[in-house]
Amino acid sequence: MINITDQMLFNLSNLNKENVRINYQLSTGKVLQQGSDDSAVFSKELYFDDKIRVYEGVHQQIKRAMTLNDSVDSTLANVKLELDVIKTSMLKTLNAGMQQSDKLAVATEIEGIKENFFAWANTNINNEYIFAGSNSTQQPFVKDANGKISYVGDNVLKQVPVEPNSYRDRGVTGYDAFMYTTASAKIGEPLEFLASEKIVDNEGNTWAFPQTSGVGEKLDFFATDTITDNNGTVWTLNALDSKLEDGNGASIDLVKFNGGYQFKNSLSDGFTDGLSVSVTSFTATSASAPALEVRQYDKYGNLTGEVLAVTEIDNGDGIVDGGDDTGLLEPKYRTANVTDPTLIMETKHNIFNDLDDIITTLNGKSLTDGVTPITEAEQNEIIRSMLDKVTASFDAVNIAHSKVGSRNKIISDASVNISAKITNFNILSLENGQANLTKVAMEAKSLEMTYTALYSTVSRMHNLNLVNFLK
Repeated sequence: MINITDQMLFNLSNLNKENVRINYQLSTGKVLQQGSDDSAVFSKELYFDDKIRVYEGVHQQIKRAMTLNDSVDSTLANVKLELDVIKTSMLKTLNAGMQQSDKLAVATEIEGIKENFFAWANTNINNEYIFAGSNSTQQPFVKDANGKISYVGDNVLKQVPVEPNSYRDRGVTGYDAFMYTTASAKIGEPLEFLASEKIVDNEGNTWAFPQTSGVGEKLDFFATDTITDNNGTVWTLNALDSKLEDGNGASIDLVKFNGGYQFKNSLSDGFTDGLSVSVTSFTATSASAPALEVRQYDKYGNLTGEVLAVTEIDNGDGIVDGGDDTGLLEPKYRTANVTDPTLIMETKHNIFNDLDDIITTLNGKSLTDGVTPITEAEQNEIIRSMLDKVTASFDAVNIAHSKVGSRNKIISDASVNISAKITNFNILSLENGQANLTKVAMEAKSLEMTYTALYSTVSRMHNLNLVNFLK
């Protein structure tokens, strides 16, 4: 009797568990309540859920990139329109009937466009500067006390995932959008550049004279360089090559980079030397000085160890001294021939510098000092020469705009593809984890009948007694 009762209780417990399962599947439509219910189904569910999460993450990044790319696209379109306005206005100033007062009005108009360009070049979307390169938290274009605008970003394009572990470039940098190429050089050729121009290569590296770094910056230098601060104090490497020291007890920690050195930390505001004198900048001077050289810095501003000798070919005094000195208003340089067969170097010219020259000229002032008046003939000659530069600027922006369009198309196609994959994995996940409600309904009916039979048996057992049993 006891064995029979235990068996019935065991069967009832199993029926109750089955009832919980069936009610869960009927109410939720899901086949699994716990992973242990079916390890094969649960394993597939984990796989599909992981894929869905990964692709949803990729899709979110793609949508964000598309928003940024749309901003880049519209900004470049506006820049092209304004460059057309500038060129049209410049042509009008060459008409015989134009008075100086009319030219002053055009200068004011172009000054306003320049300020628009400066604002657009520093467009910030969701706390990200769209033309800054890799460091999108740093304002890419800055203006000094004289109103000169320069690019302080890098030549590294941000990337967006289009598949897990697969990335594509997005947008353009300030080099593409607000500069144009004035010269290029490959193996066996020299590169010429002005003091205000920047040098980039086909690997995304930049080339520049030995650095001067200020507060908030790190200095890169070679062991053979002479390092001086803004007070003229010379700092030297210690015996372990781990610090720069001024000989008066002050030191700066260093890290080694590609045969050179870099400040471990940015120069802090309020830094002082061993005599408690404020230090606001450091300059690295090559051991070959007064001979000149440009050094290669990688995409992130670190020395690579590559160097090219440089010769000054125009001293920038505005006087024609003969030979390569054509009387330019800023120094011009020529590098030694490129020796790397894979290297292509380019000189990049800042559009804002041209706008400054156009504005100064239309105001009737000399480009030499910005103050001395010039004749109408001199003014018109400069404006004619600047027309070609505005055209070069437009062509550069147009190329950048085309690149953005192509990159937008790739990212847009990826968005469609990722959306389809998310949909497919959701369907597969649903099919894998979905209960067969017809089957569950039949199981529920069967369970009901089993419950009825069991309780009928229990009821009959309650009617049994010893006398009836002995009969």
